[in-house]
Amino acid sequence: MKMRVISKEDFDNFVSSMINDDSLKVIGVKSKGDKFAFDPLESASELRLDYDVTLLPPKKYFFPQRETLVTYDVANGFAAKDPADLKPTVILGVHPYDIVALLHMDEIFRETKSDPYYFEKRKSSIIIGVNIQNMSKWCFAPQMGCATVEYGYDLMLTDLGNRYAVNIGSQKGEALLEKYAKNVTDALARDIQLVGQKKHEVMDISQQKINFETELIPEMLSKTYGESSFWEKHAEKCLACGSCVLVCPTCYCFDVKENPDLTLKEGERIRTWDGCLLEDFAKIASGENFRPTRPTRYRHRYFKKGKYLFDRFGFVSCVGCGRCSSNCLPDIANPVNLFNDMYSEVRSMGVEIDVPVAPDVNIKTEGDINYVPKLATIAKKIPMTAKETLFEIKLDDDSILNQVPGQFVQVSVFGVGEAPISVSSSPTQKGAFQLCVRKIGSVTTALHMLNVGDKIGIRGPFGHGFDTEFLKGKDLLFVAAGLGIAPLRSLLNYVLDNRADYGRVIVLYGCKEPREQLFGDEMVALEKRDDVEYKHTVDWCPENELWDGNIGVITTLIPQINFDPENTYAIVVGPPIVYKFVIA
Repeated sequence: MKMRVISKEDFDNFVSSMINDDSLKVIGVKSKGDKFAFDPLESASELRLDYDVTLLPPKKYFFPQRETLVTYDVANGFAAKDPADLKPTVILGVHPYDIVALLHMDEIFRETKSDPYYFEKRKSSIIIGVNIQNMSKWCFAPQMGCATVEYGYDLMLTDLGNRYAVNIGSQKGEALLEKYAKNVTDALARDIQLVGQKKHEVMDISQQKINFETELIPEMLSKTYGESSFWEKHAEKCLACGSCVLVCPTCYCFDVKENPDLTLKEGERIRTWDGCLLEDFAKIASGENFRPTRPTRYRHRYFKKGKYLFDRFGFVSCVGCGRCSSNCLPDIANPVNLFNDMYSEVRSMGVEIDVPVAPDVNIKTEGDINYVPKLATIAKKIPMTAKETLFEIKLDDDSILNQVPGQFVQVSVFGVGEAPISVSSSPTQKGAFQLCVRKIGSVTTALHMLNVGDKIGIRGPFGHGFDTEFLKGKDLLFVAAGLGIAPLRSLLNYVLDNRADYGRVIVLYGCKEPREQLFGDEMVALEKRDDVEYKHTVDWCPENELWDGNIGVITTLIPQINFDPENTYAIVVGPPIVYKFVIA
């Protein structure tokens, strides 16, 4: 790796030359009272490379607090955001832990389908790092292995008194130095040695100490996940304000909102930062909250960074910057205190903990996310129950959805939002596809108010779907509870349309009461087929309704059928309670 040296006077001129070039946006660390923040530079004198920590991490320039994803108007549909104003951006003074955080964010935003808005900004940026001179009292980056970094930057500065050593990290960084800097010389042996000494000294200045090898964090989290008293104790004073996650350099969750204009005919879809400590984060349209208490949300914050992301990407996604600690009003967000207490807890339990085996990380990227929905028309609208309606949808560009049974689409209603809905029809149905939609949230309620001929937006299909090739020749047991029949119908109809390719077909369907039965005519037709075994049930039958079938939850149907568990594949879709009977 090449190293250069530049005097501080010439470095200031280097910064000034970039600021004076209107084709560049130059960001640097500036003082804000007794705090520091990344902000556009107007002069080199504003730059503070001796700072301890910034209020927000530099991720805000790649993943902004508020960002337009698409614009729309009722007449013409949806359009992508225009990136024409995206200037090359130089970000000066990034500490090593924030560089590591950006590398983590790169992996997260690249997985499966890359986020084009994030990577457009990353590709047009130049990162000039600086080795730490002063450290916040909350910082524990040395313990997390993030106080120094060997890659991830274009240029890296080290303060050598009256000059800076400049490590060249990329061709882009080298070209920037050649274009805007003067009097840059090759580093001498003593310069290289002094840089190594400065980096070594940083490892000993942290006031925070972790009492164990940090490689144990994923395994410790796994061992204490069910220890509710531990998490209740640590979350007792938590205000669930979300400050800790909103200042975190590796938090990547966001919420998507509609921002219509006053005419309600035009608007934009935006994303804003979201946080898992906030009460509504895990709440769904039905009102159910998967993490309803502060201890469960507090635990999730640590489990996500220390276990889930480790299993998925091979790294603990905490870089030790200490921002969460410094911004916590009740002073209970310090990961060092929690990790040390967790270590003591695990030892008191007498549980053996070992360094976990590194996961086999295989990140697959399949193109870019397309945030722009296709315009589509409601071709049919068929009421099914008091709450559910079957919509037949045709894409306006006459393209085929080309879904796999079991996949879903994102449905947009102008000015209201977007919601995931399972495709109810088989891909063997050409020309249009069907969605069975329950009226329960804002988007689905608005969708029910639309009529045949009205326009909506469609993205997808998404999800893995069912492996129809693998299931060929096998006996199949379909179990659908309630609205679970909607996604299951896509596979069931595919199998029936290719009946000769599959073995025995058994269908068990249950709902709460007779009037909630979906696809009633189709269920009657199934009952009459010789090549399908069909049974249905209701949880109860009100006195004013007629029902001559089974009464009881859907599991009461299983003893009524004979099948070979070794040679039968069960496809089960239903509400969460169903899965406790499925997972051994």
